[in-house]
Amino acid sequence: MPKDNWTSWCRSSHFRLGHASVTIHKDGISLNASLNKIVDVAKYQNVRIDLNHPDPDLATKIKCELNNDEEDKNNFKIIRARHVEDKRRGFIACRNLIDGQPKLKKIGQKLRSARRIEVKEYGKDKSSFTFDLQPVCELSVANAADLPAKGGIYRYVDKSEIVYYGRAKNIKLRARDSIRDNWVYDKIEYSLIDSESEQVFWESKFLDEFKASNNRLPRYNQLSGTSIIKLESRRSDESVI
Repeated sequence: MPKDNWTSWCRSSHFRLGHASVTIHKDGISLNASLNKIVDVAKYQNVRIDLNHPDPDLATKIKCELNNDEEDKNNFKIIRARHVEDKRRGFIACRNLIDGQPKLKKIGQKLRSARRIEVKEYGKDKSSFTFDLQPVCELSVANAADLPAKGGIYRYVDKSEIVYYGRAKNIKLRARDSIRDNWVYDKIEYSLIDSESEQVFWESKFLDEFKASNNRLPRYNQLSGTSIIKLESRRSDESVI
C-alpha cells in the first residue's frame, strides 16, 4: 500500500485577511472586520468620499471621512452588510462613484481577491481612512488615434491576450511608432500617470507579473520588468555624472 504523501493546499487568495481593508463591489465599498473595529464604524451614519484629484482618471487615492452630519449629496449612507442575514455594519452604497471612477469600476469587475485594497493611512482621530487606487489599465480605445496625448502606462490586447506592455510621456505619440504598424490587436488599455518614475515602476511590475504567470513575455515585448528597472537606474546614474 503506497505511503501517504501529505501536501498542503493553497487558498486562491493570499491577501492578509487580518489587516484592515476595503473590498470594491459593483455597487459600493465594504469594510472588513479589522477596519470596522479600527474606525468604530458603528458610531457613524454617513461617510464623505473624496478623490485626490478633480479628474477621476487621474485620481490615485480615495479618502473616506465618517460622520453623523445630515444626509446630503456629498454624504453616502453607511448601511449594514450587503446581505440581510449578515449583521455586521460597514457597507457604503455608492454605485455612482464606482461607475464614475474608472479604476474602481475596473477593480469591481475582478475576482474577489483582486478587489481587496489594504488600508494603511488614517486621520488623527481614526474617523477617516485613505486607500490607494493603483493603475489597472482601466481606460480603453479601439483606435490608437483616440489615445490621449498624456503620459501613462498602456497595454495592447488581442482577443483578451495581452501582447504588449509599455509606458510613455505621450501615449498617443508613442503609438504612432511605425514598428507597430503590423502589430495585431483589437484594443489598447491604459492608465494615465504623470510621474515618469511611477510609469517605469508599473510597467516593470506588470511585465514581471505577466512573465511569472506565463513563463514568457508578452508577444511584442523584448525586455522584462527587472531589466527595465536596471536600465533606467543606469541611465539615472549616468545623468548625475
